[in-house]
Amino acid sequence: MLSELRIGRLAIVDELTIPFGPGLTVLTGETGAGKSLVAGTLALLCGGPVPKGLIREGEECGWVEGVFDLGGAPAQREAMARAGIRVGADGMLVLRRELRLQGRSRVLINGLLSSVALLEQLGPRLLTIQSQDQQRELADASFARDLLDEMSGAGTLREEVRAAWGAFRAAETVLADRRGEEATAAGQLDLWSYQLRELTEAALEEGEEEALAEELIVKRHAGALQGGCEAALERLDGAESPAREDLGAAISALRALAGKSQRVAEALDDLEGAEDALAGAVTKLRHFLDALDLDAAGLGVLEARKALYEELRRKYRRDTSGLLRLRDELQERVARQDTADHDLAQLTAAVENCRGRLGAAVTLLHDRRQQQAPAIARRAVERIRPLALPALELVFAVTPRVAAEGPVEVEGRRCEAGPDGADRVSLLVRTNRGERMGEAGAIASGGERSRIHLGLASLRRGGPEPGLLLCDEIDAGLGMDAAGPVAQLLRELATAGPVVCITHLPTMAVYGDSHLCAAKAERDGRTVLTITALEGEARVVEIARLLGGEGVGAAAAPVRRSYAEALLAQAGRE
Repeated sequence: MLSELRIGRLAIVDELTIPFGPGLTVLTGETGAGKSLVAGTLALLCGGPVPKGLIREGEECGWVEGVFDLGGAPAQREAMARAGIRVGADGMLVLRRELRLQGRSRVLINGLLSSVALLEQLGPRLLTIQSQDQQRELADASFARDLLDEMSGAGTLREEVRAAWGAFRAAETVLADRRGEEATAAGQLDLWSYQLRELTEAALEEGEEEALAEELIVKRHAGALQGGCEAALERLDGAESPAREDLGAAISALRALAGKSQRVAEALDDLEGAEDALAGAVTKLRHFLDALDLDAAGLGVLEARKALYEELRRKYRRDTSGLLRLRDELQERVARQDTADHDLAQLTAAVENCRGRLGAAVTLLHDRRQQQAPAIARRAVERIRPLALPALELVFAVTPRVAAEGPVEVEGRRCEAGPDGADRVSLLVRTNRGERMGEAGAIASGGERSRIHLGLASLRRGGPEPGLLLCDEIDAGLGMDAAGPVAQLLRELATAGPVVCITHLPTMAVYGDSHLCAAKAERDGRTVLTITALEGEARVVEIARLLGGEGVGAAAAPVRRSYAEALLAQAGRE
């Protein structure tokens, strides 16, 4: 699937293109030649972090680009489509990551700007990196559990447990909130009831306070308002009023002339409008006088009502709209207290229902784990023992997480639970006969952990379209005699999908279907990394160098050369 890896301006790389083919590819080279840089750049295509100082000295930008051929991988193309990535008819997918000294780095997928988050999602589908660092997963409590569930086909049960756990926690949260609300309300109910009664009896209305202010002003100046309005009416519409007569006479005089001058016509329009306005003003004044209450006794009522608004606003520190909202809120709080017992009973029942569902789900998952663990352990032992671990014993120990206050019961004991179930799953191993069995992450040596992890990881590598598997010096700590079985396992895995192995061991390297060699060269006064595909004589020389250690090169002793040829022949490569 990975057809080419392109690296530019990173570390000791100027520009480099590395071709990859099907089967098992081995990458060798002297210590410090730059083999690990290849693994590191592939990790960048999986969204991995950028090491400090990776950009080549003197450069502002570096990049790594992976070219993937998905022409024969419809499931991978479908996964890309679900992620919003369009793969053309040629099936080619290009992932590119650009790193900059200044400014933000960029991710491009098929030439379109993307994100590291999407790279983290897609990269692991196309690339898997198996390194010495990953053996640390053996010490992670989740590793054995997740591996066991995956190999036993417990994915659906895990989802059911996760859903049941989420529902249980949500129901518990709702119940706790309602209990907290009820406890708070118990001490506040008298105050809330008093406040609700006070605001309800006040019968406040939106806009009433503004209307009261107007009424008070009118009430306080009723006499003056009456006299002024009556005087105005007498001038505007009285029996001896000159205003209306004079305005009417002026309008009559202009109507005869309006057709002879546009400006006269406009003046006539203004006067007719004034006549209408005068009539409207007269009507409003008459209505005002008709409604005017000269009784001083009503003033006290209005002032008392206005004072009530002011007192409530001061007391509750809210405007009228806020007071109305508070009244509604208090009404709801008091009403909820009336149904508190009923609500708590229903919510408690809901929690118990969710607890029952969770208990049933974790029990089914526990049973599946215990039933499948022995068979999966046997498969793992069969896969790992040939990797120079002939005495290996391995067990998936499934034990309930017992806790006195746990929410569920498993095997008749209270247990704590979570989205992963109610079990602790441990990977126990014994690598030497007569020794005690213990957790793999603690009891096995570094080399043993590496081979155990490789064997377990190989069990997970399946499906019709596995991506490229990169094994970065997983043979560390192995002798040459023990490397052959590891190489044979990698060759077997490579029949399903491409595998790349970075190695120092000749007995590992001879099993590669193709052989790449990393070396340093000097160009224009600077050190650069070169990657060369080895065949025939060149491959024999490199295997001989690996047999003799550093500095042997093309001048390998005849015995080493003969041994190299024999190893290649034994592996079927010569």
